[in-house]
Amino acid sequence: MLEELNTFIAVAELKNFTKAGEQLNISQPTVSLHIKRLEEHFAERFIIRSRHQKRPQLTAAGERMYHQAKKILSLWKYTYNYVKDDFAGGGSITVGVTFTIGEYFLPEFLGDFNKKFPEIRVEVEIGNTQKIGELLSNYKIDAAIVEGDITDERFERKHLYEDKLVIIAPAAQKLCSLMDERWIIREKGSGTRSQWEQLIGRELTELKFKPLIMNSNFAVKEAVRNNLGVALISEYIAESAVRNNEVVIRRDAIQGKRFFDLLLIKDNQYNRIIDIFSEKIGSYFKKKGK
Repeated sequence: MLEELNTFIAVAELKNFTKAGEQLNISQPTVSLHIKRLEEHFAERFIIRSRHQKRPQLTAAGERMYHQAKKILSLWKYTYNYVKDDFAGGGSITVGVTFTIGEYFLPEFLGDFNKKFPEIRVEVEIGNTQKIGELLSNYKIDAAIVEGDITDERFERKHLYEDKLVIIAPAAQKLCSLMDERWIIREKGSGTRSQWEQLIGRELTELKFKPLIMNSNFAVKEAVRNNLGVALISEYIAESAVRNNEVVIRRDAIQGKRFFDLLLIKDNQYNRIIDIFSEKIGSYFKKKGK
């Protein structure tokens, strides 16, 4: 039944039988057979497919089946790792992180973690806060570390690190009113973008220039370094750029703070690998915060 569940999830997410087959490396008739077996087992119709609809649609029962199927396969993965841990000491974990954490903090942590636990394979997904939250809610990752605010009652949240937000400006540029500056901001869905809107949007009702949108912290910092404008960014990133004489920090301007949070699914089964990772990432950020 695991194969049928895996196939059903692929069809539900891709909304295409042929693409689901290609992703799973099985034929389209096999995809249809797996779905049929699943529907017959539960005596329910999960997917509506007709000539009038180009994309298969989930029924109400199909939506419920999709969420349960994700949980079942997640539990199966944890069960497999648990057994392998008992006898082989290895396993894997998939962690989703936002750009600030993935670009500037995680590489250092993983280098040390891999030395201490070479038998544990850590796979990483990097995206903005919105994307990482969606991956966790859909059981596509085991844990998430984000700097944006995600409100979901299914998530267990643990504060890891308090990050200060500061405004950076080009090193050689004459400072002027923030309202007259061109702002370099992140894309929608980014935690830093949300925090910019909360901090800056409340203070500045009108901007002289339309903001430039970048999809990574590195791009934001480089845009400021090249005299394109000013930006709200993590103090950790800013201080590194200041040491390299790339930008200056405007200490006279608005500052803010946020938390880096570790998120886990509450109803996931206990897993030793996740427990080890959570403990070590917590210790890492505790040292950073001193």
